[in-house]
Amino acid sequence: MQNTVKNTVENTVESAVASSAFSQQIKVGSTVLMVGAIVLWIGQLFVPLPPFLQPIFSVTQVVLLIHAIEGAIAAILIFRYRQFSQNQFPQNSVLKRPASHGDAQPENRLTQHLPKSTPLAVLKAGLYAFFVGTIGLVEIIKAIK
Repeated sequence: MQNTVKNTVENTVESAVASSAFSQQIKVGSTVLMVGAIVLWIGQLFVPLPPFLQPIFSVTQVVLLIHAIEGAIAAILIFRYRQFSQNQFPQNSVLKRPASHGDAQPENRLTQHLPKSTPLAVLKAGLYAFFVGTIGLVEIIKAIK
C-alpha cells in the first residue's frame, strides 16, 4: 500500500516536471512571485504596511522561508554531488568520467551547465531552487541520481 502511494506521488511529480510548457510557466510565475515577495519584504523594512495588508506580508515570509529551505537543500545536494564525483574521478586519474549523452535528459543538461567551480555551482543551484521552487529542486535531485 505504501509503495503504491509512493509510486503514484513520484509519477505525478515526474509528469508535472516532464510537461515542459507547464513547467516553464510555473518557473516563470514562481520567479516573478519570489521577486515580488523579496521586494515586499524589503519595502516593509522602510515603510510599514497598513494593517489590512499584514496577512499578505505574513504569507510572503512563510513562502520566502520555504523557498530558502529548498535552496539550501539544493545547494547541499550539489555540493555533495561535486564532492562525490571529485573523489570518485580525481582530476589526474587515469579513469575518465563516463560520457553523458547531450540530448538524453534535461537533468543531465542541468548538471552540465553548472560552473566548474564548486562554490559557484553550489550558489547557482541554490539560487535556482530558491527562485523556481519545488520543480527546480526535483530537477536537481533527478540530475544527481
